[in-house]
Amino acid sequence: DFCLSRGLGDVYKRQNIEKGIKRLGNFQRPNGGLSYWIGENYASDWGTSYAGHFMLEAEKKGYVLPFSFKSNWVRYQKETARNWKPNYPNNGGDLNQAYRLYTLALSGSADLGAMNRLREYKAISNEAKWRLSAAYALIGQKEASQQLANTASVAFANRRYGSSYGSITRNKAMALETMLLIDDERSFEFATSIAKDLSSNQWMSTQTTAYSLPVSYTHLTLPTI
Repeated sequence: DFCLSRGLGDVYKRQNIEKGIKRLGNFQRPNGGLSYWIGENYASDWGTSYAGHFMLEAEKKGYVLPFSFKSNWVRYQKETARNWKPNYPNNGGDLNQAYRLYTLALSGSADLGAMNRLREYKAISNEAKWRLSAAYALIGQKEASQQLANTASVAFANRRYGSSYGSITRNKAMALETMLLIDDERSFEFATSIAKDLSSNQWMSTQTTAYSLPVSYTHLTLPTI
């Protein structure tokens, strides 16, 4: 019974993921970006990176993406990354750009020029440093990745994160993901902190939960020496 139930659960899980992939495909605009709501004429920059991140992870697990979704998405991400400027109207800030560059690196289409420009931005935020560090780590640029992580703080400010839909716990989870990529010794402390947040009675957004659970699981399943 246990094996049968587990197998049935896997089937349902796969069906739900496939339905999610199909539905997300309906959000894609002709320019390759994804809107926040189906039918909107403009793309959400954070939503495009967030949904694209999910699609890339699904593809890595063997799921098939909608025809031309990835190529159009990469085209949009690259064009937006190259056109980004600090404080550019309606852009969403440097964390938005850092996440965009991270997803491009994850897709195998890293834009090193745009990454270097953001890295040289004197007013780069703490959250953007952690995410850009992860992007460098993904493409094997260990020195640049470590340099950014060394200058980033582990104390996240309690402030409004606007179009990135963030929270302190969500941003800690994103930093933990970077720490795991670069074998940062602070990862255990961060994972413990996130686990306490998850087990508390505090309200968490979908975004916060969606980042905190997977990265915590990854940390727990890492081999110990």
